[in-house]
Amino acid sequence: MGLRAVVSDVMFDRVVPLMIARASHSVMHPLDWGVLELAVLGVLTQVGLEFYRHGVPQVFASWTHLPARGKPLDVLARRDRQFIACSQIAIVVMTFHYLQYMASSPFVPWRLDQLSVANTCAALPLLFVVYDAFYAPFHRALHHKSVYAYVHKHHHRQVVPTRGNTDAINVHPFEFIMGEYNHVLALFLVSRYCVTVHAITCVLFLVIGGTLATLNHTRLDFSLLRLPFTSIPIFGVRAHDTHHAIPNSNYGQYIMLWDYVMGTFRLHPQDPGSRESARDEGGVQRDANGAVDAVADAPAVVTGGGLRRR
Repeated sequence: MGLRAVVSDVMFDRVVPLMIARASHSVMHPLDWGVLELAVLGVLTQVGLEFYRHGVPQVFASWTHLPARGKPLDVLARRDRQFIACSQIAIVVMTFHYLQYMASSPFVPWRLDQLSVANTCAALPLLFVVYDAFYAPFHRALHHKSVYAYVHKHHHRQVVPTRGNTDAINVHPFEFIMGEYNHVLALFLVSRYCVTVHAITCVLFLVIGGTLATLNHTRLDFSLLRLPFTSIPIFGVRAHDTHHAIPNSNYGQYIMLWDYVMGTFRLHPQDPGSRESARDEGGVQRDANGAVDAVADAPAVVTGGGLRRR
């Protein structure tokens, strides 16, 4: 018997059946997952990150580019690379636990005949609403002067995001882990207390979320829908671009709903009606009644907690 025949027999008579058996056990017993499942998920996650880095910018390449408002962080320092590596590991571990919850929760149906409008079309936007209900205030708290320099300041070294997913995950590990596991929290709360969430919806939540976070850190001027009865985009790259240029505004990760509620939404400087567009040739900014806005017209200074007026 030749070497090829021996290898073929070992693969198809021993290895493949063992892999199928292990995969079946993993599906049936998600709480027993271990190192092997984590390693497989790690490979798949890295493939997904490559799609975010290269595929997402190509898919949305036809959108116009926002002009740079400052100097981009052209060279990544050692600390940047360390934090990016930590984020990549955190994504794998979070996704591992996210899938464990999906596979073990009675509130996450998997069968195709269990698909419904409620567990897909209603559940998906609700996941984003609940996610940012926690993330936006958390993000805002990270800008407080007492903690800004220790955690979130690192991310704002990049004033003009250009690298997409690489800039998106260039975040302090504490902040990134909190943001990642917020996906698990959102899924738990929505599926347990609001409406069952189909497994397909769960996956779409992560994939769409990763896509939006990537777009937020490009110059691609993509936006999606608007909050009812307002001119505020539900999602808009220029909203997050504004946050990087004017840090005390637009704290939402995916949607601007909670910034509208908190009163922290700010139009992009290029948008009609923005504070910058309201300035006249003499540099005076006026409010909606035409009166001079003395606070907004004061010089801006950057402090540990973000941009302030003096």
